[in-house]
Amino acid sequence: MDFRLKFKFCYFLVLFFLLVLSADNSAAEAESVSAQEEQAKQELLQLQQDIKNLQSNLKSKQKQQSKAITQLRNSEKQIATATKILRTTKRQLIKQEQQLKKSKRQQRNLEQNKKAQKQALASQIKSAFISGRQEYLKMLLNQEDPEALGRMLVYYDYMNKARSKEVAKLQQTLIKLENIDQLIQKEILDLNLLKKSKEAETTRLNKLKNKRKKLVAALAKEIESKSEQLTELQINASELQDLIDSVREAIENIDFTQPLEGLRSVKGKLKWPTKGKHSQRFGTKLTQGLTSNGVIIRGSEGSIVNSVHYGRVVYADWLRGFGLLVILDHGKGYMSLYGYNQALYKQVGDWVDSGEAIATVGQSGGQQQPGLYFEMRLQGKPFNPSRWIR
Repeated sequence: MDFRLKFKFCYFLVLFFLLVLSADNSAAEAESVSAQEEQAKQELLQLQQDIKNLQSNLKSKQKQQSKAITQLRNSEKQIATATKILRTTKRQLIKQEQQLKKSKRQQRNLEQNKKAQKQALASQIKSAFISGRQEYLKMLLNQEDPEALGRMLVYYDYMNKARSKEVAKLQQTLIKLENIDQLIQKEILDLNLLKKSKEAETTRLNKLKNKRKKLVAALAKEIESKSEQLTELQINASELQDLIDSVREAIENIDFTQPLEGLRSVKGKLKWPTKGKHSQRFGTKLTQGLTSNGVIIRGSEGSIVNSVHYGRVVYADWLRGFGLLVILDHGKGYMSLYGYNQALYKQVGDWVDSGEAIATVGQSGGQQQPGLYFEMRLQGKPFNPSRWIR
């Protein structure tokens, strides 16, 4: 007996220590996860601050740009804002229309329930009036069979309770109908307000686009001659290279807790960021001494631009010659660039999945027709994306 007691004591002691050890491990793991989350948060803040400083430097350079370019930049940013507002409004409109349809279906179901309940109640009342009333009086006056009288009284009491339940059901249905009627009226009002908002934002967007056309024409006058076009292209290419070098430097200064694995393993498996005809390919001669570092994909304005692979947004702003530009870091020195966008839907520090929407096709940067400018780079140097895309 003593042996059994000792064995049980040792067993529970070991179990206790295991539980304590498990609790300590769980606490340590939780503390480790919390520390990693805090570090990731600090990394994001540092990245955003570094890019913010970079953008401040760019703005100081932009002050030296011509009035036409400055006005174009402001105009295209306003178009981007209006586009995003309009997109959100359209989504709300679709959601509101779906909700209104759902409410009207509920209303129709309640109307059918009300009709069925009224018919059932009317049938009970009619039946009670025709036969029940006379039978009830006869049995009250007939004292010869007390047992039969008792049974019938119970029956009539049951019938009365059944009618009461039907009345209560009908009352609940009527209350629900009144509530759904009020809800439908509110939803119709909200829907009309959204429609007016959509119309107003569409009008504003069209005005901004018309203003942009004039600014693009004014900018074109500034760079009419071939020599000026060459200078413009050289300036654009130089500013983009400076931007990429600065972004790479900012990234290298941060030891990320979630390192990216680059693109080597997905060579030949990627998809183009948007559908459309390739009007300019990598290596195309642009003018004397300059060739294209990227691809231009012509598409319809407002079409979705998707990321080619998992990565982190390291730049999302307007840049001379490339308009609204997104740069994704994929790790190991690999980057992908998306320019000429109409609107951007990501900001610096955002993580994006492969194929995730990051922008919409546009013609920012002073372009004459909508399209997407797409580049891929390794260690800051452009390479042909066609070899990496299936």
